[in-house]
Amino acid sequence: MVVNRNSVRKPVLPQQIEPCEPLGGDVVVRGLLMSERMALDDLNEKAAKPLEGESEEQARTRAGKLIVPRMLNACVVDDEGMPVLSMDEWDVFGGAHRRLTFHLFGIALRLSGRDPEAVKKN
Repeated sequence: MVVNRNSVRKPVLPQQIEPCEPLGGDVVVRGLLMSERMALDDLNEKAAKPLEGESEEQARTRAGKLIVPRMLNACVVDDEGMPVLSMDEWDVFGGAHRRLTFHLFGIALRLSGRDPEAVKKN
C-alpha cells in the first residue's frame, strides 16, 4: 500500500539522557542529523590531508584529535537542544574526564548509526 503524507511516520532523531556529574547533571546525547554528519565527514576528510611538511600519518593523528570534540559539540545538548560545551571546552573536559568523554562519544556514534568499534580500528 502506498503511504499518504498524512499517515507517514515522521522521523525522530534518536537520543538518550546520560548522567554527567562533572557538568552538573544529565545531558542529552543525540544522533547527528544527515546534514551534520555530511558536514563532519567533510571536515574530517579535509583535516586528514597532510599540511606542508607533514606526513600522512601525522595528518591522520592531527585530524583524529578533532573528531571527538566535534562530535560531542554537535551531539551532547542541553534541555533546549543547544550544545553544552564548545569544541575547545570538550577538549579541556576530555583531559579531565577521559573515560566519561569517550563514553559519551561512543553513545553519540551509536545514535548516529556508526559502529564505535569500527571507528576505533581506523
